[in-house]
Amino acid sequence: MLIKKIGTSQLGKGGEGANPTKRDDETSSLNTLRNSLGTGNTLDFGTALQDRYEVEQVIGYGGMSTVYRARDLRFTEAVRVVAVKEMFDVSTDPAVREDKFRRFKQEANTLAMLNHPSIPKIYDFFPHNDRIYLIIEFVDGKNLEVLLEERNEPLEEREVLEWGAQLCEVLTYLHSQKPKPIIFRDMKPSNVMLTTTGRLMLVDFGIAKFFQEDKKGTMIGTEGYSPPEQYKGMALPGGDIYALGATLHQLLTNNDPRVEIPFTFHERRPHTLNPKISAETDAVIMKALEFDINRRWTTAVEFQHVMLNAIQPGTSNTTTTTANNSSSTRDLNLPIKNGRLTTNALEVAQFSPMVNPTLPTSHLARPVAAPAARPEELGLRNDTPVAKMVWSFGSEEEVRSSPVVNQNMVFIGSYDSNLYALDAKNGQFIWKAATNGGVAGTPCLAEQLIVVGSEDGSVYAFDQSRGQQQWVFRTTGPVRSSPRYQPPMIFFGSDDYHIYCVEARTGRQAWKARTWKPVRSSAVISAGKIFIGSDDSQLYALDGSNGNQVWKWRAQDEIRSSPAVYDNKIFVGSMDSHIYCIDAQTSWPLWKHKTGGYVSSSPTVQNNKVYVGSVDGCLYCLEAKNGKLVWKFNTGSQITSSPRVVEGVVYFGANDRNVYALDAENGNPKWYYPTEGAVPSSPAVANGIVYVGSIDYRLYALMARLGS
Repeated sequence: MLIKKIGTSQLGKGGEGANPTKRDDETSSLNTLRNSLGTGNTLDFGTALQDRYEVEQVIGYGGMSTVYRARDLRFTEAVRVVAVKEMFDVSTDPAVREDKFRRFKQEANTLAMLNHPSIPKIYDFFPHNDRIYLIIEFVDGKNLEVLLEERNEPLEEREVLEWGAQLCEVLTYLHSQKPKPIIFRDMKPSNVMLTTTGRLMLVDFGIAKFFQEDKKGTMIGTEGYSPPEQYKGMALPGGDIYALGATLHQLLTNNDPRVEIPFTFHERRPHTLNPKISAETDAVIMKALEFDINRRWTTAVEFQHVMLNAIQPGTSNTTTTTANNSSSTRDLNLPIKNGRLTTNALEVAQFSPMVNPTLPTSHLARPVAAPAARPEELGLRNDTPVAKMVWSFGSEEEVRSSPVVNQNMVFIGSYDSNLYALDAKNGQFIWKAATNGGVAGTPCLAEQLIVVGSEDGSVYAFDQSRGQQQWVFRTTGPVRSSPRYQPPMIFFGSDDYHIYCVEARTGRQAWKARTWKPVRSSAVISAGKIFIGSDDSQLYALDGSNGNQVWKWRAQDEIRSSPAVYDNKIFVGSMDSHIYCIDAQTSWPLWKHKTGGYVSSSPTVQNNKVYVGSVDGCLYCLEAKNGKLVWKFNTGSQITSSPRVVEGVVYFGANDRNVYALDAENGNPKWYYPTEGAVPSSPAVANGIVYVGSIDYRLYALMARLGS
């Protein structure tokens, strides 16, 4: 269960030595968070659960739960602050709900029996209004992910190893529980809190998992940190050791494993990413990250001892071979000299071979990073011909919208707040329909309607033939996402952080799904699922019928690019400068390709090739199967336009004011056309004509082929 923890240090009443300005700033940011979630989705301030726990503030959120800071009113002479975890049960079957609550109670009682200074205490739990509440010890501090983000650089080696040794103590305590060990299953920086007193606390035991929908292939844990066997449903102590190794790797390198291909730590050794890291520490971490569970440290005690030994050589003798010691040199697969791990890089390599997958499951095979390739970079030649313009139409403001063509009509939005319908052959005006804000997205054809979003926060449906408004649906933020029609529904995102599904005929809401930042990506629908990105860096897969989350995958920065589906794979760009290929069923990243700038352009896939632009000025053509670069064409200016491929030609616009047509096979330019402004609009191609807008206020119709 993923819970995002917001900073809770010095919040609320009674924080000794609290910085008032900092406290006010944090409280203000938490109020902003609460407002973004929507008052209907969170408990009101002052709500007294069980007439005892008075809600004061939202301090965290996740896909299935929200966490509040609250005051225990039973203590009238003192201020006792607790954390309240509110969990949602999405089950509709009463028998299923009862069974889930029974299993939840069993685990809650088990966790309540734990007594360790680094594990928050569980005080109480109860159901209320179809939700379950867990009352937990309030931890005043910051999680290690926030700490790493604040420092914005790798943490000190000694500090990280000391933390690792502390966390091994907690894992040892959990793994030694009787009658069976407790496996944490979700070790990662955001689940480790550093308190204001300097103590580490292990938080979020994933107890909310009981109220998630039972879906085939679901896994407790977080991709990037979870070991391969956990994807098979195996919860073992060695899995916690792997996840702790991944956590320490991130703290030592500032490299987020969630945006990397799973199980490729051997390609990103700590010392390679951070040369300050000693070879000894590098070897210790990499052994914890072995793909084969039998090659990892066998216990948390063993892992702790080698970390302490790396901090102060000679302090641990558990790595020496003794008659009663199971941690022999043979067992460790690491060279030992004089009671210490050898730091000679060659010896480490000889004794610690690269991971060798042992799980006979095809989807666990280690993905291969995109091979390096450097084809010749292409560009506009002096002899490149200029395309022939058929007609152009002028609006009263910038045209950033992308056109859509239906039979003999072309529809285009403008920042003058209007949606225009024009004759596709000659550009003659047919009608325009007004909104109350600029129109940035692509209009959507839905039977006899044309549907479009507006900066005024609404989505409008107009009759195609006359432009008469049929319905309007209002959100609470600008709608820059383009609506998508899958009969009988329309799907779109809003800057109000939500993804919406409305009935195409009436505009009535069927469902909405919450993300954590504006949604400017546009959806693609495949096999009953909705795939769409968000500025919260997540790519979401939702059930199209009810909006329930199937999976989500996290990039390193915003996803404004709209995904494409091809061969059961998702292709999407991110503001982290990468183009990604994701398995549509499992959300596993299959490959990624780095560009020289952020990617808000949306990819298109044709004939096993992926075409997409980047603000580094290049249009990329990549192999769909492995991300290998086939060719790239450099315009010398930003590309936010999304390419269109028709009959072997790729069309797109660029901020150098040009519209381009390239040979899709080799990237050679066929023609270009200079407009009088940047071209963020994406072309539409129909009946031998390329339609595209420009911020020079005009929509252009160009001959698709020279001599036509």
